[in-house]
Amino acid sequence: MPEKPQRTKTLAQQVRWQLLWLGGGLLIACLLLLFIFTWHAAELATNSLMKLEAQSLLHQTTKNPGLALPQGESFSAYRQWQEVPESLKQHFNRSLIDRGEIIEVIIDDREKETEYLYFLHHIDDDDYGEIFLFNRYSASEVDEYFSAFLNTALNQAIWLALIIFCLLFFLVSWLIRRTTEPLQLLSQWAISLGRHPEQSLDINFSIEELNEIAMQLRGSVDRIRAFNQREQQFLKHASHELRTPLSIIQASLDTLDLQNHQATQPIVKRALKASSSMIRLSSTLLWLAREPKSPIGKSEVDIHQLCQQVIDDHRYLLKNRKISIQTRIAIDTLLIEGDLFSIVLSNLLKNAFQHSVNGAIRVDISNHSLQISNPIKAENSDEIDASTSGFGLGLQLVQRICLQQDWQFSFSNETRQVVATVSWCRRT
Repeated sequence: MPEKPQRTKTLAQQVRWQLLWLGGGLLIACLLLLFIFTWHAAELATNSLMKLEAQSLLHQTTKNPGLALPQGESFSAYRQWQEVPESLKQHFNRSLIDRGEIIEVIIDDREKETEYLYFLHHIDDDDYGEIFLFNRYSASEVDEYFSAFLNTALNQAIWLALIIFCLLFFLVSWLIRRTTEPLQLLSQWAISLGRHPEQSLDINFSIEELNEIAMQLRGSVDRIRAFNQREQQFLKHASHELRTPLSIIQASLDTLDLQNHQATQPIVKRALKASSSMIRLSSTLLWLAREPKSPIGKSEVDIHQLCQQVIDDHRYLLKNRKISIQTRIAIDTLLIEGDLFSIVLSNLLKNAFQHSVNGAIRVDISNHSLQISNPIKAENSDEIDASTSGFGLGLQLVQRICLQQDWQFSFSNETRQVVATVSWCRRT
């Protein structure tokens, strides 16, 4: 199953998404810590309040020894453990009571409402002595006040956390924009360099590393331009140097052909074919190497004659092998770029003749496609493809022509069979 192409993003988008995920995770962690902290803060506030009440009560009794300690239903205080009523003592074990620790006990009475009983044994060694404090509240009141306190604290903490995170987000977004802005300028500079490589563009970015990258890009583009200019100059000279002697050879062969010497006539005919093929091939190679390429006109090609001529020209490659050639041509003429089609057909047939084993080579030509198939050895099946040295040289030229002409070229290596297909138009 083909892999799904990965969606590309800009650097700013990538950093922004990572920042959002990181910020979301930190926000959730922060809210969880705030909840835990608020819960412990509520318990700490309750403990601190009871200790403050104990210190205040001891301070009052020290100033006024005759002051009666409170003995109410919800709040009561005692100087000695023996003074504590049995109704309160029964809920606590005296030996387990630590000084200064607040102990909570839940009193669950089926006849009465559930209550919370808090106990504090407070001792001040300096001035006031010790005191036993008891706070008694109904469960509904405790839950109500504790929930109100917890909700208020949590709401304030959440709003504060959101404000801080929003400020941090805008600050980091501003930093990201400031950081990626030079990269965007470098991208725009590179686009301008690609469109107008001959222009001298200033390299003046605020980040030194970007200046180094821009200088490397500038140097690479200059080297490629210089190389292309040398190649274009070489093609101009090569075009003249190749065409002139080929034209002389062609003219000389035409002269010999007109003299009509019976003894040399077959040799001259073969030389004329080879010369024409060389002229056509060299022109095509120069055309492929030239930028920009001028369009090649179409002409009516006699498919039967061309196919038979190419087969006859390469039949010598089939010596000492039992190979038959089966042609199935569905049309008589074809309107197409004649020289390019002739080169494609010649290279594909030549490859098939060279690498085929005993059997049948099939050539199918229709109004929209050309297909050539030939048998190969089973042990060579996994080694043959369009990029091997034996097949690749001719097929690379075919691929270049098909790519330039927007023809569809395919090369498949099936079991003991190689199939090459060229399509120059699609079925309607």
